[in-house]
Amino acid sequence: MPALRFRPKSSFLSRALLLLMVSFSINAETSNTEKSIIDKVDIPVIEDARIFARFDENTPAVINYFTSVSEDSVIDFYNKSYGEPIERERKRGRLTLNYQHESQQIRVVISQQNKQRQVDVIVNKRAVSP
Repeated sequence: MPALRFRPKSSFLSRALLLLMVSFSINAETSNTEKSIIDKVDIPVIEDARIFARFDENTPAVINYFTSVSEDSVIDFYNKSYGEPIERERKRGRLTLNYQHESQQIRVVISQQNKQRQVDVIVNKRAVSP
């Protein structure tokens, strides 16, 4: 039995098929790029932040930085960004603030490191809507 081959009857048909394949390829790449932009999490940081770790491409997103501003200034900054915290806890010298903002759960941990503060912000999607 002879092998089946695709033989276009005209060059127009082969060009149309090639154009269709390229179009599908471009659409797939665009969709992946748009998904990356949508998944990226925007985490606000204080102006003088010295960021040493950033993982904000998708949730859970994390950013860690040092700052020279006071603990109260860090708290004020995140209260302006996310509203009042729903929970506040101090353990072993670390202050943890928990926020719910839009469809996210945000945890901000502030700790003293020599003469600076280390700020760790963790953003996760909220599992259940309130």
